[in-house]
Amino acid sequence: MDIYFNNYKLPNVISYQVQRSTRNTKTEYNAEGDMLIDMVNRKHILTVYLGGLRSQELRHLLTITDSIFFTVRFESPVLGQVNALFHMKEQAAETDFVLQGVTYYKALRLILEER
Repeated sequence: MDIYFNNYKLPNVISYQVQRSTRNTKTEYNAEGDMLIDMVNRKHILTVYLGGLRSQELRHLLTITDSIFFTVRFESPVLGQVNALFHMKEQAAETDFVLQGVTYYKALRLILEER
């Protein structure tokens, strides 16, 4: 269950979910009731759950994802190995505790969308 952001292996991956959604779709029906679909492309939406991270790990992760687009590599159950550009759609970080000057964060949920 390895996931890479710009060749950086994400630490503490608990699980992830892969979805493919259709972008720029126009659905119409002709006079006989047949469906007509104008489909432009299918994109991945990747939701990653990370276990507790140290402040240094989180800062490094946020540095990578600060770019608008970055390379993500993961295993898709449908397509196999995926290596594509993504952007961070949603990220949240919640402090868990501080121990000896090191801040630890609760499990994170990252939502990424393919370019």
